[in-house]
Amino acid sequence: MTTKTFQIATYDVNLARETTMSGGAIKFYSYIQCRGDDHMLQLYFLKPDSQDMENRYLPEKKWGRSVLPWDQYPVYMDMLRHEKPVYAYLNSDRPDLNGIYTGQEPIGEEES
Repeated sequence: MTTKTFQIATYDVNLARETTMSGGAIKFYSYIQCRGDDHMLQLYFLKPDSQDMENRYLPEKKWGRSVLPWDQYPVYMDMLRHEKPVYAYLNSDRPDLNGIYTGQEPIGEEES
């Protein structure tokens, strides 16, 4: 098993009316590329009528993906825009655990 945790240094957002893969079976509105020093996690936000796609982590390529429903897009964008630091977690044996998270924060922090 290989796991990797890294701090997300930059991200870019790709939005479209519809983007497809796998001959049109995979349909998504957006993906976000989260980059650390040497790893990347791509977050795919699928359309409701899309075929499902599996999460992955390929340690040799230093790349992972997490596949999410479209309605979670605002939550992920909010975290990336307003929290600091934000980390990515990748797991080769349990890619269903791939995702992003924040460090411990005090209660009532009232972000500005």
